[in-house]
Amino acid sequence: MIFDKVAQIIAKVAHCKIEDVKPESELMTLGIDSLKAITVLFELEEVFDVEIPNELIPSIVTVSDIVDKLEGVHH
Repeated sequence: MIFDKVAQIIAKVAHCKIEDVKPESELMTLGIDSLKAITVLFELEEVFDVEIPNELIPSIVTVSDIVDKLEGVHH
């Protein structure tokens, strides 16, 4: 499932508990600043073998936003 993989990556980069990563969680509240966001996106691109266009990045605020974008480019 896409969410589980995304949650694992976010928890690893943010050094938070995986159970704290929920679909409605905002990345900033999980400890993902702009530098860590780049790391997360890089790992997501590698794991899912996709390219996330830079213009989508400002619209990614929550974990759910990431999952939605990945489902959009992954199909």
